[in-house]
Amino acid sequence: MVGKKVVHHLMMSAKDGHYTGDLVNGARIVNQWGDVGTELMVYVDGDISLFLGYKDIEFTAPVYVGDFMEYVGWIEKVGNQSYQCVFEAYKVAGMCNRAHMDMTGMNDTAATGFEPPILCGKAIGSLYIAKADQRGPQIEAFKDAVHPQ
Repeated sequence: MVGKKVVHHLMMSAKDGHYTGDLVNGARIVNQWGDVGTELMVYVDGDISLFLGYKDIEFTAPVYVGDFMEYVGWIEKVGNQSYQCVFEAYKVAGMCNRAHMDMTGMNDTAATGFEPPILCGKAIGSLYIAKADQRGPQIEAFKDAVHPQ
């Protein structure tokens, strides 16, 4: 890992439900990874970057309305103008009725945390910042890792 890890948290709301049973479209995960990658690029070179693409996208568990998600990303490789990032999405909490728990005596708003979190997706992404737009590390954690003196 180069520099720091970026983590975003978000609860899946009713507007995120796309399929029957309040299942959330996997594209919602990919969309959040885009924001994680953008934040990484701001730290590493002071530019929001261009996303070149993803490879090896894998969805490993379903995501539902009411799930609390954690989206994680970090830089694995640094090129001249490109950055290869690893992205993961975890379900850290969810509604008890979705966790296949006995709901006897619980109300509809009962929720539970998942320890360990449930991996719901992973991918490799490539981002690009033109040499002319690179301003150097914006936080100390990236300084020596990305642009050694």
